[in-house]
Amino acid sequence: MIEKEKKFTLWYDEMDGSDYPFAGKKNANLGEMIKAGIPVAHGFSITIFANDKFIIDTGVKTELEKHLTELGEVTYETAKEASAVAIGLIENAQIPADIAEDILSNYRRLCELTKTGICPVAVRSSGAVSMPGQMETYLNIRGEKDLIDYVKKCWASAYNVEAIMYRMNKGMPFLFNIGVGIPKMVNSRVSGIIFTINPVNGDPSKISIDASYGLGEAVVSGLVTPDTYLVDKITLDVINITKGSKETQCIYREGGSDIIQAPVPEEKRGQACLSRDEIRELSRVAKLIENYYGKAYDIEFGIDADMPFPENIIILQVRPESVWSKKAAQQKTVASKNPMELLLSQLIAGKRLK
Repeated sequence: MIEKEKKFTLWYDEMDGSDYPFAGKKNANLGEMIKAGIPVAHGFSITIFANDKFIIDTGVKTELEKHLTELGEVTYETAKEASAVAIGLIENAQIPADIAEDILSNYRRLCELTKTGICPVAVRSSGAVSMPGQMETYLNIRGEKDLIDYVKKCWASAYNVEAIMYRMNKGMPFLFNIGVGIPKMVNSRVSGIIFTINPVNGDPSKISIDASYGLGEAVVSGLVTPDTYLVDKITLDVINITKGSKETQCIYREGGSDIIQAPVPEEKRGQACLSRDEIRELSRVAKLIENYYGKAYDIEFGIDADMPFPENIIILQVRPESVWSKKAAQQKTVASKNPMELLLSQLIAGKRLK
């Protein structure tokens, strides 16, 4: 029996949140959500161990270490050079046969499970340490050859210049292996983000949903002005709807490993893209996630056009809410000081006393 941390792949339902050191945080979170009864897409993860073995067995690690000794002091310019070398080595190396076959056998199983023929998948970076926005996710990847190519691109994205500089500034190592998530792509009629507190004012009694047509990339990247739905967290009643312009949607490129932008038909732009039942179900699931984790969360979702309601509501990924929780922590720190400590801290910080 191979230990979890020595496997090349793990299905989401084989993992829980504690498995993030060898599966990556996004992957481990999806496994944890399955255990909590939260609806997620079928899929599996490629472990950090697989990435580690890949760079060792192919000689990429040796070449990188040799190059690093010649670079000297880390600057933006040397990071650019190191990035080009690392990405080139990884993308041009051949994944060892045992790792590639493990990945592809699981991909074939996913195609069978989802009855999709050539199953479209996302290839999502999943580091053991949170590095928001530093590494890549590729959408609508189809077929075995493209899957292998994009897994290497995903591994290589850990060496984007921005990711390298982020690690250097945090005192983290240059060499950085990551997990990769392979979920079935949701054929999203509508997608978006749920906030389990009001993101405008931090009100914890409200849920806010931003949604637009097509795949979630349009909302997450700020490509469109989405609809915004404000919901009472107790009753799940809609308090307010602000309709967005929703001119553009991201959709699958027919028969290809890519997504494209397409105009939203004029008659749909002025309509609310979510029904009352969908808003209520999304809010119910959001409460379940917040209650399970015990804190506010930001949640990406898709509503699958090929499935019936409510099975069509799929959670893509979750992350702890950061803006208002940090403010609350700062206020708590200030409030915990006694009056003399507060006076001294203001004097030391050079703040004007009123």
